[in-house]
Formats: sequence, structure tokens, C-alpha cells
Amino acid sequence: MAQSGFGIGSAMLREEDARFLRGQGRYIGDIHLAGEAHVVFVRSPHAHARIRSADGERARRIPGVLGVFFHADLNGELGTTAVGFKRKRPDGSPMFWRPHPGLVPDVAHHVGDPVAMVVAQTLALAKDAAEMVDIDYEPLPSVTDTARALEPQAPRTWAECPDNVSHVHELGDRAATDAAFAAAAHVVRARYVVTRVQAQYMEPRSAVGAYDPATGRYILHCDAQIPHRVSEVLAKDVFRIGESDVHVLAHDIGGAFGGKGFQAVEHRLVLWAARRIGRPVKWQSERSETLLSDEHGRDNIHEAELALDAQGRFLGLRSHWIANVGAYLSSDRNFQFTFQNTPGMVGVYDFPAAYVKVTCVMSHTGSLAPYRGAGRPEAT
Repeated sequence: MAQSGFGIGSAMLREEDARFLRGQGRYIGDIHLAGEAHVVFVRSPHAHARIRSADGERARRIPGVLGVFFHADLNGELGTTAVGFKRKRPDGSPMFWRPHPGLVPDVAHHVGDPVAMVVAQTLALAKDAAEMVDIDYEPLPSVTDTARALEPQAPRTWAECPDNVSHVHELGDRAATDAAFAAAAHVVRARYVVTRVQAQYMEPRSAVGAYDPATGRYILHCDAQIPHRVSEVLAKDVFRIGESDVHVLAHDIGGAFGGKGFQAVEHRLVLWAARRIGRPVKWQSERSETLLSDEHGRDNIHEAELALDAQGRFLGLRSHWIANVGAYLSSDRNFQFTFQNTPGMVGVYDFPAAYVKVTCVMSHTGSLAPYRGAGRPEAT
């Protein structure tokens, strides 16, 4: 029987396929602004290292290099983003978090942390110049393993955080759940390691920044999934100007899976550089750089227990899991996966009682993001 309109089983015609099949997609690689320059970032090869010195003079002397910039060059002109949720540490004190500063000022906190930004007339020149930037690192002890982050002898991600615990999050009825386990005829326990994952897109993350001095307006072409949120954050938190003065254009995304969901440090840096040198600036991450620079997903360990009566009926579910949130917490997005679907752990089952506790730890790894499912794969 033929169906009309929308419904289960009805054909859904896609509107975008024809232009993609004809090669008419428009990605960041297809954006070319008049006079655009190219950016290459110099990133830390160490998970944790103090920067003894950073010198860009050799790179600056290369003809065609328009600038080599470090954190000091930003001169406090860029603000940072913030977290909004008021979580607590185990002792009841406010949650510990640190936003990403854009370029590392003194200590790199993960492999791939951006230390310098090189701008040149061509991409090849920018790559050559990036290799001429002299940075003297003092490697420091690091913790990159989620399970080790809570060990008393584990290196501290931040000196101000004595136990690497950013915050805890609890959901459910703990007393009722403990009572259910006390009365259980059977208890099943298991440990689940949900590994860190990383997206590889058709087009790696990229951005083109421009600045109009006549209007004071910034224009950003990027592959963000939520361009309006990017515009809001750049205006309010980073540049501290009116939102109408930041125009964000997102074209064909080229794959995302959650890894392109929000404002990234490269967005603010290409815009700042465009204003500084007076011409558009383009950054295109290479596939190998993606592994170092992008937010990853998941990376948590669950100690789960199931209480059952003598007939095998579920009485209660109890889970304590450790979630790695990486070195920086720049927004609520960076720990969204730790609570977004915590209720989903009970699934479709009838549990009289359930209790979940999440301990969010910081480590010398890149930040985490809500990848496809935003916590649901871990809960399932």
C-alpha cells in the first residue's frame, strides 16, 4: 500500500546528494579570500613540559613569513571561555577547572598543546618557518592513564589540584540502592573500560578568519556544528564585543561526530592574527595534526554492580565510574558526556533503586567532548 507524507517506512528523499555527486560541495578548503595568509601551529611534543624559552627570530627572518606569535604576543587581548555548571569536589569545595589560554604561556599540559602560531604567505612557507621556531622544553612528570590519575603518587595535572579530581557528580538514591544490595540474593560485578576515541573526518578541522577594520567586525568561516554558539562565545567571552560584530559562517561540515561541535582555540587565534597582520588567515589541520589538536571522546572506567533476588529479578544498579576530562575544562561541553545520559544506565529495565557516582579526573591529555551519542554509548 502506497504511503503519502511522512511515516514509518516512507521514503525520505535527500536534497543534498546531487551537488555532492557533482563535486559542488563547499568546504573550508574551498574558501579562498583575497590575500589570505596561512597558519601553522607549533605544538608541544611532550605531555607535560615547562617552556624554558621560546624564540621565533630565525623563523621571522624567512622571506614571506608575516608573523611568529607566542602567548605574550596576545597581550591579554583574548578572553577565555568558562564552565557554567557548579559542580563540587569530594570535600564540597567548588570544582577545579582551567580554561585553555589559546597559546601556552609557560607549561604545556598535553601533547599537541599549541605553543606558537606561524603566519606566512603560503602554507609551505609556514611549515618551513614552524620548523625554525626554537623552543626549549623541560619535560615534567605526566599522567595520561585514566586509572592512574587517582593514585596518590600520580603526577599532578595542575599544581593547585592536589588529587587530580575536578569534581564529582551523583545521581539516584544511594541509601535505597545500598539497601537493595544488602538484601540481594545475588550480586554481579564487572569492570568496563570505555576507551578514548578520536574522530577522523572527511575534512579535518579548519578555519578562515578575517577582520574588517572599517566596521570592527570579525568574519569566521569554520566547520563548526553549532555556528551560532561559536559566534556567541567568541563575542561575549573571547573578544568581549557585541555578538553582531562576530559573523560565523559554517558551510559543508565534512564530517563531525561531535568533534566539531563548539568553539575551538584555533577560531579565536586565526581571527586575532587576521586583525594583527591586516589580511585573512587560513588554518587547515592536517590529518596527523588532528590526533594532537582535536577534542577526543569517552575515556572512562566503570565499576558496575547489579543486585538480583533469588528469582533473578533486578533489585538495584550501582556504578562508580572515573571519567577523564583531560588537562583543560574550557566549557560545560568538556564534561557533558559525564552526565548527559547518566540516567540512561538503567536503560529500559525496571530498577527499584539505582545510584551512579562519576568522578571526573584531570590528566595530561587533550580535552574531551561529547562524541556521537554524548554519553549514551558509555551508559549502554
